[in-house]
Order: sequence, then structure tokens, then C-alpha cells
Amino acid sequence: MKINITKKQYLALIELLYLGDFMVNGIRSGDDYVEEYNDFREYIYSFAKEMGYDHLIEKDSADGEYYETREFEDGIISEYKKEYDEEVFWTELAYKLGMRDVERLQKLKTEKIDRETFLREVWSKEDIYLEEFMKNGLKNVKVMFPKDSQEKSGE
Repeated sequence: MKINITKKQYLALIELLYLGDFMVNGIRSGDDYVEEYNDFREYIYSFAKEMGYDHLIEKDSADGEYYETREFEDGIISEYKKEYDEEVFWTELAYKLGMRDVERLQKLKTEKIDRETFLREVWSKEDIYLEEFMKNGLKNVKVMFPKDSQEKSGE
């Protein structure tokens, strides 16, 4: 199969490959690294010079691998990563707090609820937390450490 793409489409492709590989392999090392994604990214990056994007992707003469340039990483990719991280932080925090609250309430109840009702309650709590975080960020978040850990930290 042969796929013809424009320069603009190639740019979108290398951005998507970078972001996808960053999401999958950015948190991995060693044995759990997903090599097939890296290999495909390398293959697509090998066309950067031909497509006129050698200022964004360059081949390292020492190891023969292709790398993103500072210009590439500081461009729109940086903004996408910041936006994504920000959104994931708040939504995960709200979800985990909502889950914690509903699980605590369930432990106190003698009658257990079905999964659908449980999830609806979690999502309701999540919405409350998200609204709070949108208004106040972390200003009203308090972490209560066990007494012995406060003594160790000097609090």
C-alpha cells in the first residue's frame, strides 16, 4: 500500500506520532517500552528532510536515530501537552476524590447499591469537585497527614 500525503498532512502526522508515542512510552523504560511505536515513529520521521521538515526532525549522526528538535518541542506540541496535562490532572483528581467519597459512604451503609447507581454517585461527586476546582483551584484542598508523619516532616 502506498499513501500520498501533503506537507501539511505530514506535519500533522509527525505531531500526532510524537504525542502518541509520548503518551505511551513517555512513562515507560526498559522492558515495558512499546518498541513497535518507536519503530514506526522512526520510519515516518525518516521522511522529514524529504518533506521539508528537517528543521523539526533531525537524524543523530552518532546513533542514527531521529529526534525532535527544540523548535518542534517548543512549538504547538508544548501547548498541546500543557493543555492535556492540565485537563487530566483536574479530571483525575475529581474522579478519584468522588470515588473515595462514594466508597466511604458505601462502607457505612448496610445495603449495597448496583454498579450503575454507584457510578452515577461517583460522577455526581466528581462534578461537585470539578466545579470547586474551577472556582478555587487547590486553594481549599487540604491533606491530613497521620500525626507521626507530621512530626517527621517538622510540621
